[in-house]
Amino acid sequence: MEERERLVFGPVPSRRLGQSMGINNIPAKNCSYSCVYCQLGKTKNPTITRKAFYKPEKLIGQVKRKVNNAISRNEHIDYLTFVSDGEPTLDLKLGKELSLLKQIGIPRAIITNASLLWHLLKMKGKVWKKGRD
Repeated sequence: MEERERLVFGPVPSRRLGQSMGINNIPAKNCSYSCVYCQLGKTKNPTITRKAFYKPEKLIGQVKRKVNNAISRNEHIDYLTFVSDGEPTLDLKLGKELSLLKQIGIPRAIITNASLLWHLLKMKGKVWKKGRD
């Protein structure tokens, strides 16, 4: 499977978000929890330390290609959704990625377990303010 197929997928139907283009900004099983009910299995890299996983420009380039391909097939996209194979807020570049995605013109969403919100709030909301511009 090509890297872009693993990092960006869809659009897929979402009960909450309509047609969602999924963005996997975290390598598999890097998570702050190891939930017994996780559909991905046991967490391989439990952590609460945020770090950069992929270059934002590369990730956003892949999103743009997938969005353009979907549009050319007349597929509708309601949301660009960070829904990782781990906890998406572990990505240190999340704020930059959200800002870069804004130029595409499709609403953005993050599916999170909320375990790192305390850390993001401690940063005075920089990630969230940039994402909501």
